Amino acid sequence: MDPIAFVPPKESRLGGGDLVISLTPNQSKALGPEAGPLADWFHSALMALALLRTGRNSEGEPYFAGPADWYTVINDLDHRLIPRLEGIRDAAVRAHARTGGTVQDLAFAMDVARSTAQYRREALLKAMESVWETWAVDGGPEDKGRPEDYDPRTAPPK
Repeated sequence: MDPIAFVPPKESRLGGGDLVISLTPNQSKALGPEAGPLADWFHSALMALALLRTGRNSEGEPYFAGPADWYTVINDLDHRLIPRLEGIRDAAVRAHARTGGTVQDLAFAMDVARSTAQYRREALLKAMESVWETWAVDGGPEDKGRPEDYDPRTAPPK
């Protein structure tokens, strides 16, 4: 079963189509209550993208947003979503290196030249984990939904 689905307009809740992202019980437990805010911030990104592309609000009317109208979008993206996405990416690059991923594999994944991937990986591996990279691995203060003895930094490759 595909974990990502698009519900067509005629069947969607608001009539424009629904994006559905399904999680397994283990994934849901690992994300815990953070899943809701993350979904909200992704929604802000998609809503802003639609507004920027059409200049129309959710009702389809012309919308001339002023500076104050962009506060939530900018805050959700710049202060909340982007740092977390960067943390997830950095944790994934570290995990890739730790499990034997090559620089060439990383270059393919990043869609960059090998030298660029090597530079980025070396810079990341020399640096301490960022707050958001630690967040990506450890989550918030609530139960992480994984065994007590699990540490993704030292887990053997599967």
